[in-house]
Order: sequence, then structure tokens, then C-alpha cells
Amino acid sequence: MVFKVEKPRDGVFEIYEDGELVARYLYGEHLFKPYFYPVNAPGGLCVTEDGPRDHVHHRSMWTAHGDVNGEDFWTETPRSGRQTVKNVSVETLDEVCRVRSDEVWRADDGRPVVDVYREVVFWRRDGGFRFIDVDVVFKASYGVVRFGDTKEGGILSFRVSPSMRGDKGGVIRNSLGGLGEPECWGKRAEWCDYTGPLEGGKAGITVFDHPENFRHPTYWHVRAYGLFAANPFGISYFERDKSLDGSLTIDKGETLRFRYRALIHLDEVEPKLLDKLFEEYVEGREPV
Repeated sequence: MVFKVEKPRDGVFEIYEDGELVARYLYGEHLFKPYFYPVNAPGGLCVTEDGPRDHVHHRSMWTAHGDVNGEDFWTETPRSGRQTVKNVSVETLDEVCRVRSDEVWRADDGRPVVDVYREVVFWRRDGGFRFIDVDVVFKASYGVVRFGDTKEGGILSFRVSPSMRGDKGGVIRNSLGGLGEPECWGKRAEWCDYTGPLEGGKAGITVFDHPENFRHPTYWHVRAYGLFAANPFGISYFERDKSLDGSLTIDKGETLRFRYRALIHLDEVEPKLLDKLFEEYVEGREPV
């Protein structure tokens, strides 16, 4: 398995594995936020959707939060903040492709709010599997940073392909045995999986929450209409109790780190195997 990268135009990188498109990274200055689209399962099947009509700010695979010092980095409106990529680099080895980006999240008036350092690592596929490790570090470079309590956010977010949606025949599951949106939305779990029909077969996305993450196991903002996001902050919404406060404040100079592993898979994967893959992630094993 050999990864290669092409840059067809400014603000875009394309990642290939043995000549097959794995993902495209879009980070141009005209965008509200950088994101990956498409994200493909082995065989070239796209498991994500970009900018659907019902939620145009859902961008395939991305990071965002709707309340950072009161600024909205989730939606895409004239009053929304923007995530600007300052530097980006892509490194390829035979079995790995590593994308690093340095970002500054700015309010709608251009004020810097927080710096973000992101690393996304694509690993070779094996047996219908493709792995993506995501490492996101927020740094309070400009003053105190408060992550507000809102359900509108996801440190790692996906919008699944239309045919995979839970209201179109797809299935949402979590590590506690939850099934469907009613048993998975707003619930805490070590992993969550979204699998559904795709071009005559099945494909899915599993996200594993690293045990060192803030509020592990995380809450999942996962919907039957296709949203799939890890959100540790929206406790008052998820617990349906407005007396609760899920916000977090970090002082100037401090950092906040999140790590996740995403599995992009063909067919349906048994929960026991997902439990095993989660344990391997916890142990620090590379998915090769």
C-alpha cells in the first residue's frame, strides 16, 4: 500500500492510496473552515456528504464548536467565525499519510480567538478497513478561552452519505449497546458507529474516543438525518437539564487536546470487533 498526494490547485490536497482517491483536503481562504471531502471507504465509495441543504455547514469531516468565547464556529452565516489555515503540510510514507495544519479561529470581525493545531493521519487499509487518527490541540494564545455549553458542535464531526442516514435504512450503534438516535443521541460511550446502505452494499464510520480526552467517554451528537459528532460540552442539552453547565474555560497560554480514531469500513462490523479495535487504540497500537 502506497500513499501519494497531489495538489490540483491552491487550497486543495488530494490523498491517494495505490492510485485510489482516499480523501480531499479543502482549506482555501474563502471557506468558513477546512474540511475533508470526499472521505472514501476502500473501493472508492464515499461515506460522507458536503453541505446538504438542510444543514449547509455540515462539511463531510470537520472540527467546529458553536460557542468559543461566545463566537459561533459551527454555522456558516455572516455572523459566524472563520477557521483560517495559516500553514499546512502533508507527509507521505508507504503506509501512512500525515496532514498537519496550524489554524487561527477568528471572530466575524477578524479578532483572533484561539489557535488550533490539527494532525490527521490516514493509515493503510486492511480487510476493508481504513483508519484515520485525528489529533486536535486548542491553545489559548490571545487570552482566556471558554468552550460554551451547546449541542451545536463536534471536535470530530461527520455528515454521512445520504443513503447511509438513519432515517433511510442506516443504523446507529454505540459501545453500550444503544441502537438508533433515541438510544445514542446525547449518550456517553467509548465508541459510536454509523453504518448504512451504499451503492449496493454497506459501509460505515466508527469513531473511538481516546480515554485521555476531556469528559471521556464523550457525548455523541448523532442524528438520524446524518450528523455524527463527538461533543463533550453540550451537557445541559444532552442531559435535558438546563441547571447543568458543560462549559470549560482554559487560561491564557494553556492548551486542550483531543484525540480520536475513525474507522472507515465496508459492510457491518460486529460490536465485539469494535470493542477490540478500541482497546488496540487505547494501547497505542498502529492500525496496520
